[in-house]
Amino acid sequence: MTPRLISLLSLTLLGTLHASASAQDMIRISDDDIARMGVVFNPVVRSGNDTGNRFPATVINSPDTATTLSSTVSGRIDRWYLQAGEPVTAGTVLATVRSQEILALQNAWIEAVTALESADFLLSKDQTLFDTGVISQQRLNQTQQQQRQTAFSERSARNQLQQAGFNDARLQALRDEGQGLGLAYLLAPASAQLSQRLANTGDYVEVGMPLASLSAGERPWLSLHIPARLATDLQLGQALTLEDGSTRLTLRQMDYAVDSSNQTIELKAEFDSDFNAMPGQLLSVLLPPATDGLLIPDRAVVHSGSDTTVYVRTPDGVEARMLNLRSIGADYLAETGIREGEQIAIQGTAVLKGIQLGLGGGE
Repeated sequence: MTPRLISLLSLTLLGTLHASASAQDMIRISDDDIARMGVVFNPVVRSGNDTGNRFPATVINSPDTATTLSSTVSGRIDRWYLQAGEPVTAGTVLATVRSQEILALQNAWIEAVTALESADFLLSKDQTLFDTGVISQQRLNQTQQQQRQTAFSERSARNQLQQAGFNDARLQALRDEGQGLGLAYLLAPASAQLSQRLANTGDYVEVGMPLASLSAGERPWLSLHIPARLATDLQLGQALTLEDGSTRLTLRQMDYAVDSSNQTIELKAEFDSDFNAMPGQLLSVLLPPATDGLLIPDRAVVHSGSDTTVYVRTPDGVEARMLNLRSIGADYLAETGIREGEQIAIQGTAVLKGIQLGLGGGE
């Protein structure tokens, strides 16, 4: 039936139905008239996992197990050795940074090692001379003090290079062969997964700048921002779902400080089961209603100012019933005023409202 024909039938029925109405809330109308006007009814059902407000969310590492590795020197990323998602073990080289700072430290350490070897030789010599009575205790004390100062300088330079990823083998290769000259190593501190590379090859980095994020293999989390007004109904431990309605998460953290720029708060939720996703990946999260209720589709609701009305099928016709509804995304939730299984109009509500207004003498 065309919209024009439905409109003509509706105008005709407005007059014929006037005499059969007993009140403004009740429209006495036959099944045949309902069919001719194209009004469609559906039963009211309970809200499920696929209903609620939808928000974009970003996959993050578990805050309890995530590790961020930062640069120990200023310079440029020389090379990445692994891709995001690859497993690592303790000591694995993730990347190298080419730096003038590290070059100066390396030269200082090599000089300190050479000086320490000379100081050790001199101390050994003076110890022998002292033991044979050739030199005095004062001379030996001076030599010992010089050796201690030289050893301290070597240890200090060595410690700085160790922070830049140089173990004993790399230090030996640096001194003997110049291997790693001008480079700092970014190492994995423990077995984990390289979840995110935070800089690209060739990028300039400062000391302390995050370069990589590691995950200990725990389930990923999601971070999302929602309007602060919706947070009043939320509780830690509440169930969330992805947009598909089947992948479940649990709300673990909620930021109670409102972002003044957009009036939102941050939520963090953990997947209830293993989920294959990479940090930074965008997903859509369904924030279900905090309370149970009946789902009222948006197309079934007629608005008049702040009032919301639905048209309910009855044995005598159609009842215009005013309900208190709560918005849950695109649809609404009714907690009272209607029963599960009652038939509400989801198509043709404009026609029914027109009939109602005609019966009521205009609004």
